Amino acid sequence: MKKILIILVALTVMLPLFACSVKSVHENQTRQSKQVQLLKKNRKAWEKEIADADVIQSDVLRDESTYVGTTLNQLKNHNQALIKGTIVNLEKMHSPKNRAYTKATIHIDKVLSGDKTLQNKSYFVALNGGVVSFDRWYANMSKPKDFDHKMLIKHDEFPLPDIGSEIITGLMPIHLDEPLEYNTALKQSGFTIKNSFAIDGAKYNFWVKDSKTKNTN
Repeated sequence: MKKILIILVALTVMLPLFACSVKSVHENQTRQSKQVQLLKKNRKAWEKEIADADVIQSDVLRDESTYVGTTLNQLKNHNQALIKGTIVNLEKMHSPKNRAYTKATIHIDKVLSGDKTLQNKSYFVALNGGVVSFDRWYANMSKPKDFDHKMLIKHDEFPLPDIGSEIITGLMPIHLDEPLEYNTALKQSGFTIKNSFAIDGAKYNFWVKDSKTKNTN
């Protein structure tokens, strides 16, 4: 009788734990399935956006930052937060004259250092390169006006990551109060101090995982 009671007690403890574990696995699978569908939808929209754009290869990357992070510790010490994330979307955005940026949405999969409340949330960042009109890219130059001519600017030193790419980067607060053409473009594209971050020196401090590299924990 005593053995039966012990078994019953053990079952009452284990069954709820098992049920919670099954629920957690199901929720995780559902979340992963939704993300796969979202990435597929966003890839299709981005491919449509750039399909009819003339590709311009640019060897001039206008990045005012001179900081170069070569180790995780260096990135941790330099940034407000260091994160591991996934590029879940790329969108055309407003850009200053003679420049091109892309509005990228990053889902933060893991906070490596800094504010842990950022984890499992998504934020906007502006990346060099992207879709811009002919007249915007060649503004203030002796070129004919062509508002409908779409161009995709690709920087040799900073290729745009693909949707679905896994990345490691540092995040800095974004300052939109300065009266700069760049800040105006950001605000016109839906950037705010609450939903977005800046990346200091993306050329060196935005690491994209090689798709051929196996996942490691």
